[in-house]
Amino acid sequence: MTMRRILMESHLDDSADYQSIIGYLTTYQRQGDNRRWDDFRNKIPEPLLKLWGDILIKCRRNGFVGPRVENSRIVWRQVTGTTDIQNGDLCTMCDRECRRQDMIDSGEAKKLRTLNKGWHEPKPCWEAE
Repeated sequence: MTMRRILMESHLDDSADYQSIIGYLTTYQRQGDNRRWDDFRNKIPEPLLKLWGDILIKCRRNGFVGPRVENSRIVWRQVTGTTDIQNGDLCTMCDRECRRQDMIDSGEAKKLRTLNKGWHEPKPCWEAE
């Protein structure tokens, strides 16, 4: 739904931009373990790259991450959570750059929590303001 709204198409198969994105993602996926997005993105035309960036941002805000091409369609992983396991929360879905998020992403927070029993994670950036 989000991609159809951004591309302004009722059927994604009718969108030339969607088909182009599929082509680029397919090529990127074929590069295997040696792929580097920062190098590959230079091959994508700037207007399409901006459009893809908008799609990624809006889909991430709705819990959809990790796009990949399967059967000529873009499929996403969805961040979900239950009362038993929290896979996604406001911090992990936040677009802001902050020290707390860097600590979580790098594994530094887990290391500090394991090594220092009295250590507490910093407050989320929206609470610290």
